[in-house]
Amino acid sequence: MKDKLKGLLIGVGIGSLITGATAFAAGGKMIEVFYSVKDIKVDQISKIAEGDMQPFLYKGSTFVPLAFVSDALGQPVKWDAKNKTVLIGENGDEIVSYPGKDIKPIETQSGSYFNSHSVEYGGESIKDNNGHEHVNYHTYVFSANSDNWIYNNYNLNGEYKSFLAKVGLLERYKNSLNSVTLTVSVDGKKAYTREFKAGDVSVEIKIDLEKAANLQFKVSTENGSDMSGLGIFDGYFIK
Repeated sequence: MKDKLKGLLIGVGIGSLITGATAFAAGGKMIEVFYSVKDIKVDQISKIAEGDMQPFLYKGSTFVPLAFVSDALGQPVKWDAKNKTVLIGENGDEIVSYPGKDIKPIETQSGSYFNSHSVEYGGESIKDNNGHEHVNYHTYVFSANSDNWIYNNYNLNGEYKSFLAKVGLLERYKNSLNSVTLTVSVDGKKAYTREFKAGDVSVEIKIDLEKAANLQFKVSTENGSDMSGLGIFDGYFIK
């Protein structure tokens, strides 16, 4: 992770400055910045910055919000107010575990042989319906006119405090006529549910796992004439 951070945070000189804007520095000084960076790539994977996360140029260097950096690397970020320190990834208080790497499902079931699913850490990149690329993910793809449900069960043994991730439609199926529903259950009780349909943006989820023994992700869709697919992106467990 250190090498990735170094590569991402290095200031980059850009010859053509196209769009200008003004901003206040920490000391209250007005500065002029340029929003001419079109894309950021981490290990050749495009990480498109949008809205308040857009990088900008100032005096020949590129500045990127730390929240975007941590998200692009699939790492948690935390502000240590006491020590005035930004913590990215693991810190002294928290241990992070990644699905597909540190913890794997103990059971995965599907309602149809024609459906497909995957849990990957550092796998082949996929895109969500916003065009963002990910290499850490759960994917659930449903064929048309089949028994459309898939679930993953994780054995937690009461070791984790929470699970965080982004959830959204897969780019390939972003215009599907079928909606897809994610239901997250903790120890058999529903903790989160949401329906995703064409046009919906990805959302962040945080699931409380304090003393939980089991976590289940169940994804389902109505039988129809269209294929559909959902992704749980950049997920991680915190101990």
